[in-house]
Amino acid sequence: MNNRKRPAAVALATAAVLWAAGCSASDDAVANKQPAPAGAAVDGGTLRVGLDRPFGRLDPADSALTSQPMLLLANSLFDPLMVNDKDGQVRPYLAKSFTPNADASSWTLDLRDGVKFANGRPLDARAVIDHVQRLAKPESKCPCAVDAATIAGMTASSPTSVRIDLKNPDAALPNLFTRALGYIATAPTDSSPPVGSGPFTVEQSQPGVSVTVTRNPGYWGDKPHVDKVVYRVLPDADSRYQSVRSGDVDLIWAETPNHLRQSGTDGLRTATALGATSTTIFNTKVAPFDDPRVRRAMQYTIDRATLAKVVTLDQGKPADGPLVSTAPYRSATPYPAPDPAKARQLLAEVGAPVRFDYLVPTQPEAQQRATVLQQMLGDVGIHMTIKPLDVPTYLSTLYQRQFQVADFTTSAFGDPSTGLNMFFGAGSPTNFAGFADPALDTALATGRGALDPARRGAAYADAGRVLVEQAPALFLTENRVGFIAAAKVGGLPDLAGRSVVNVSPAALWVTR
Repeated sequence: MNNRKRPAAVALATAAVLWAAGCSASDDAVANKQPAPAGAAVDGGTLRVGLDRPFGRLDPADSALTSQPMLLLANSLFDPLMVNDKDGQVRPYLAKSFTPNADASSWTLDLRDGVKFANGRPLDARAVIDHVQRLAKPESKCPCAVDAATIAGMTASSPTSVRIDLKNPDAALPNLFTRALGYIATAPTDSSPPVGSGPFTVEQSQPGVSVTVTRNPGYWGDKPHVDKVVYRVLPDADSRYQSVRSGDVDLIWAETPNHLRQSGTDGLRTATALGATSTTIFNTKVAPFDDPRVRRAMQYTIDRATLAKVVTLDQGKPADGPLVSTAPYRSATPYPAPDPAKARQLLAEVGAPVRFDYLVPTQPEAQQRATVLQQMLGDVGIHMTIKPLDVPTYLSTLYQRQFQVADFTTSAFGDPSTGLNMFFGAGSPTNFAGFADPALDTALATGRGALDPARRGAAYADAGRVLVEQAPALFLTENRVGFIAAAKVGGLPDLAGRSVVNVSPAALWVTR
């Protein structure tokens, strides 16, 4: 891959991870610290899981494996260096500590002693460095290469200590090690896939179809409850729901509102969080959306409460800005209430009719949201044509900025340190809006570099105000996503208050 093609490949892979609730960090469930349901844990048996999308490589570099709905599979094979607490802060997991110097330009990562990969090799400082360097290379095709590029150098200070020197100070560096960069793995070879230190190992795999994992006998942590986990790819949401309802599988990923609402009636259990935000993104480089008055007219037109009621069926809530309600450093952002009269006033100032194509992925919720938006905008004279695209074409069109306005759902706004920089930072390959603002750049840089929580919070509040006032994107609803399980599944965590759904299968059990 030549240098000219590298940014495109990385950006497109990143988009695939971030789209549709694809990007977020691990949480306490990975460490098996969740309240147990009534009854004692049961050991043995097989857990059957329905995945919502196919997987390719069982490798942390693979964008499908590290998307939010697939982390239950990733956590079978790989342990993260860092995990998230309930307040959105990160803490060590496979690591013992992650400590900055005075200005956060250099960090020291200390590892747990005695951890080994499933093949018996030590998971030491050298293994961490090799892993990060492998994922930074263009041939790995890892979205995390963008994050790895912020690292100037890594040095093994001892067998269990790594010094990480950065190109620029970054107070949020540990956040980057909750996902692919933190899922430390051996390098793949022609004859074998990467190996992790997780609670399970691969017994058999059919990429895109199914994978069976069994207990890792040398696992350093608490022994998993189940003997095996069988993952099956069931991409159709309705079929996947019927599979858990009928008992064909025990656990599924779910983000369809009527399934979440129906699950209780069908005797099923759920573990969900407000783990995704639906937005409308403008291409601010093309008319008429290079004019903030047009963007704000749409902002005043859209009734987010109605969207939450009609589209999410009250399984979500109106979004109040770029940071979700469970995000760290969140502060109140004055988001405009619906005001059609104000919208018409702004459109009259512009003077030209507003007509555009609305890019939307071929998912039922996205298309329903687009239909509701179309009606709302039509009431003030804005003509919107819905343009559905298959997911690969949709993502490619976003990256190439060959669109006017697009529907986009992501979990990245649960972490301001990464999400705001990803989608609105100057030079970011996933700044699909092409938005640039000096005040925003200053706020993001201050927040990223500030170790003091108060200073970071103030900076991200400033960033939120700029994004609401300039409206390169409209923040619509926070959506409930997560797992639906049969009543016999135990160990499901309480995810209330989290900005991410991420569960370790080692924590789960199946009654017989």
